[in-house]
Amino acid sequence: MKKITTAIAIIFCLLNINVSGQTIIKRNCGTMSHLSDQISRDPSIVNRMNQIEQQTNSFISSRTASSSFAAATTVVIPVVFHVLYNTTAQNISDAQCIAQLNQLNLDYAKLNSDTTKIPSVFKGLAANTNIQFCLAQRDANGVATNGIIHKSTTTTSFGSDDKVKSSSTGGDNAWPSSSYLNIWSCNLGSGLLGYAQFPGGTASTDGVVLLYSTIGSISSPGTTTSYNLGRTATHEVGHWLNLRHIWGDANCGSDLVGDTPTQQTSNYGCPTFPHKTCSNTTNGDMFMNYMDYTDDACMFMFSAGQSTRMNALFASGGSRASLLTSTGCQPVSNTCAIPTGLAASSIAATTATLGWTAVSGAASYNVKYKRTVDSLWTSTTSTTNLKSITGLIASTSYQFQVQTVCTSTGTSSWTTAATFTTIAAATCAIPTGLTASSITATTATLGWTAVSGAASYNVKYKRTVDSLWTSTTSTTTSKAITGLVASTSYQFQVQTACTSTGTSSWTTAATFTTIATVCQSTYDKTTNGTTSGSAVIPFNTNITGLVNIAGDVDFYKFSITKAGTITLTLTTLPADFDLYLVNSSGTTLSSSLNTGTTSETINYTAAKGTYYAKVVGYSNAFNASSCYTLKVQLGTATKQIGNTSLNEFVKVYPNPANDKIQLSIKNSISDNSSFMIFDSKGRVVMQHQLQENLQAIDISMLARGLYLIKINNGGVINTEKFIKL
Repeated sequence: MKKITTAIAIIFCLLNINVSGQTIIKRNCGTMSHLSDQISRDPSIVNRMNQIEQQTNSFISSRTASSSFAAATTVVIPVVFHVLYNTTAQNISDAQCIAQLNQLNLDYAKLNSDTTKIPSVFKGLAANTNIQFCLAQRDANGVATNGIIHKSTTTTSFGSDDKVKSSSTGGDNAWPSSSYLNIWSCNLGSGLLGYAQFPGGTASTDGVVLLYSTIGSISSPGTTTSYNLGRTATHEVGHWLNLRHIWGDANCGSDLVGDTPTQQTSNYGCPTFPHKTCSNTTNGDMFMNYMDYTDDACMFMFSAGQSTRMNALFASGGSRASLLTSTGCQPVSNTCAIPTGLAASSIAATTATLGWTAVSGAASYNVKYKRTVDSLWTSTTSTTNLKSITGLIASTSYQFQVQTVCTSTGTSSWTTAATFTTIAAATCAIPTGLTASSITATTATLGWTAVSGAASYNVKYKRTVDSLWTSTTSTTTSKAITGLVASTSYQFQVQTACTSTGTSSWTTAATFTTIATVCQSTYDKTTNGTTSGSAVIPFNTNITGLVNIAGDVDFYKFSITKAGTITLTLTTLPADFDLYLVNSSGTTLSSSLNTGTTSETINYTAAKGTYYAKVVGYSNAFNASSCYTLKVQLGTATKQIGNTSLNEFVKVYPNPANDKIQLSIKNSISDNSSFMIFDSKGRVVMQHQLQENLQAIDISMLARGLYLIKINNGGVINTEKFIKL
């Protein structure tokens, strides 16, 4: 394990939607800029984090089955939620906090329902961390509490400066971090999804901050699209328990865990397995790990190595070992009466109503239930002596207990568990007649025959070659799906959800194939006659587009890093279109205005900077079905092959060579240009960025033999052979 020489990392996670007027981009991390501020105020953080890392490494290397802190020991951490709200929507309910706590417990115990989605190659690494969480039953002064604080604030949104953690700045003070995990729920500004403090930081700011709309669970989601299943809390609490991002916050970096594959950088959305980077074997990235950046629905495991790293904090000398002796989970002794007369009624296959005799002086009741064979409880509350529960399993034995919450005397002890059994599920018919219609390159409408008694339908689809399904629902007998890949075979299945009899089995998979992509490319964006929102296009690449209505103006953006000649060509014109070269200020630098469908060409010597190619119909000319072809080249086109103009002239010398070869490249070097050297077996033996037009390459370490060098200059590919003596 490499030694940690950094201090607290405050983790800012971002996403790609709009919440309460915020502009929020995809989930990302702004650790280092904030870390610099932390160290400048308290340089001793560096030493404390180094000490924690030394203790962690010692724990990992010396841990045995007979150690004083055994693997099966369950750590229970008292939690207090600080709900800060400026609007009604931000004042999330106690039930939503409890749902989040339940999801944390499921995720950290590997009891989350989506563990079935873990690829088989990683299933053996998925771990029960033996870490659990409870709502605080008493505060630091021994006063009874339900562990949830609701507090109005005049602050409309908080940032990353920890003001939410102090009452003097519109937030709420932390409870002692030696005894509690503090979780602040609030409206975060600047696109923040949440952040956490690593062990070793200041006690008064220790804990986790979450955007209120991410708080929830799989069964009770929040309102932030793609990040509403409670996994933001799972991720941030992982940081609080000393886990790093799985890619180590560096290109192919280390997360200090031995059983997580090295990966190049963060993953987003729901990648297709396997996703290989950094030569991480056939299994690829562990992108379904809670410490990556994928969507909530696509992260569902911690590894055994991560579990060991977290548990090190609670061993002798661990920085969070004091939580083991916290009394925060212990209820306060009181005279609040225990409920009696527990009974379950209206029992169905998946639902039941739990009841008990009302207790005088009760303000509310805490209720928990579980399958008889399980060890973990699901918690909820009720203000009456009845509670309806859903999501049960047919033909299954359940237990439930009730606790009274009194106005002035705290809570009672829990009742003895009462038992009930759900009824068998009635048959819910399987849909028939599966068809796909209105198929395009990226969309299709899936349909099936209606089932009597159906309340809705569950639908899942995937590419035929994939293993993971995309799930959705419909209340009708059809479902329009988007975001498909052109010329690709897909499968879909449907399941009936009946009102009172549960769900049917899935249908056999039906198959359809999307059509080929239409000529208009994704670079052709409607920009309403302005450069704003125009797509960045690659050099030396044919870009197709449509001037599909009168007045349609298409802009395409590109940048050059060195002064030189650029060539713009507009071909395959279906109507009288004109071509313009525009600078970043919107000024036209050059134009080609040929009549009719004659191709347009601009050659221009340009300074370093950003430019735009503008395509527009002359006198409102347009064609809604046929595409034009645009290409932007570096330098002047010197050779024509078919419809493709090439910038070439790459020379490799001397050849044969002993210790060095020279690359002589006639044209300007584009951004992100590179070369690769292959041996006679096709293996890559060297790969680097191109730095300049005349570049020396050291080949002294290569074995004797024949090699192939492949030069990629802005999308123009040249290959040459050379011999190493």
